[in-house]
Amino acid sequence: MLPGDMPSPTDSTIRQPHVLAAAATGVCQFIREQGCDPDRVALSAGLRLDQSLSQTASLDLAGYCLLFEETTRQSGHAGVGLSYGRHFTPDMLGLIGFIAMASPTLGNAVENVAELFPYHQSGTIARLVHQDDGCARLEYRIVTGGIIGREQDAELTMGMFCNIFRHVLGQHWAPRAIWLEHRRIASAGEYDDAFGAPVHFGMGVNAVVFDRAEMGCIMPQGNVRLLDVLRCSLTSLSPAAAGRAAEPAVDPLLSRIRTEIRYSMGQGVPALSHVAETLRMPRWTLQRRLDGMGVTFSALVERTRQELAREYLARPTMPIGEIALLLGYSEISAFSRAFRKWTGVSPRLYRASRHSGGDR
Repeated sequence: MLPGDMPSPTDSTIRQPHVLAAAATGVCQFIREQGCDPDRVALSAGLRLDQSLSQTASLDLAGYCLLFEETTRQSGHAGVGLSYGRHFTPDMLGLIGFIAMASPTLGNAVENVAELFPYHQSGTIARLVHQDDGCARLEYRIVTGGIIGREQDAELTMGMFCNIFRHVLGQHWAPRAIWLEHRRIASAGEYDDAFGAPVHFGMGVNAVVFDRAEMGCIMPQGNVRLLDVLRCSLTSLSPAAAGRAAEPAVDPLLSRIRTEIRYSMGQGVPALSHVAETLRMPRWTLQRRLDGMGVTFSALVERTRQELAREYLARPTMPIGEIALLLGYSEISAFSRAFRKWTGVSPRLYRASRHSGGDR
């Protein structure tokens, strides 16, 4: 096992990914506005919607995502996530939203959201990336396997992120672009109404792309003293913090390397030099740090391939040929041989056993 590796997914001690209940603020009324019964939708999603629930209580992340997929199915409205996210202001988002609002500048707000979002929602990666074209992007991706329906969640989260910018730049602000992992699911007009910007589908990550110059804008309710209190509250109350208390310490650099490998895999098998460049450190320094941890870069890549393979195979409609390409294999046969080596079964058999109730 590599440093920081988790036990097998069948281990009952693993905490399931959660999101703080603030992310469901006003959801019952919203579901009614879609012409659906909130209790019926929640039952289908495996959630119990209690309007007296504290904003810092935890909701199962898979159930939260399914809540919006079920609303879509029962209402017949494909733009559910766009509608919910569009009207979800930062103050509705609970601690992470108040942290953004209390930050001194918009740049600080985005940095804080990227850093602290996994405390608000576990099983998730968020990061701020500076591009070479004068833009930056705030990225978001659920990395936990087994959460199949996540399209609506991605779209509503992009709307929530955009509203952080609009809190300081005004309601007519629009991003440079929106990136979405999935294919288009709503009408072009709905995307335009929600974002007012080009939307690129089939990307490796969900992201809001914006002008870096905007990061210097002063937040109207910035309060550094309050910010410190809010940060402490979030990191101590969240499911992510509770889970980490029981887990072995993981070198932060190792976590960042794994994250970069995950992000890069869709564009081909990443090289050590590419990851070093992204992390803004010399290649030899990164190699030395890995040597000090007793880990090889190739082992990290292989481990990531295995994790992603299982996640992708959990999506029943995702073609195995597409999975092979996303993992850097030129042929399905090469991927099948590798997967059989990892698990002892073929990708097709693994998928079939998983969806027939098998537990591998």
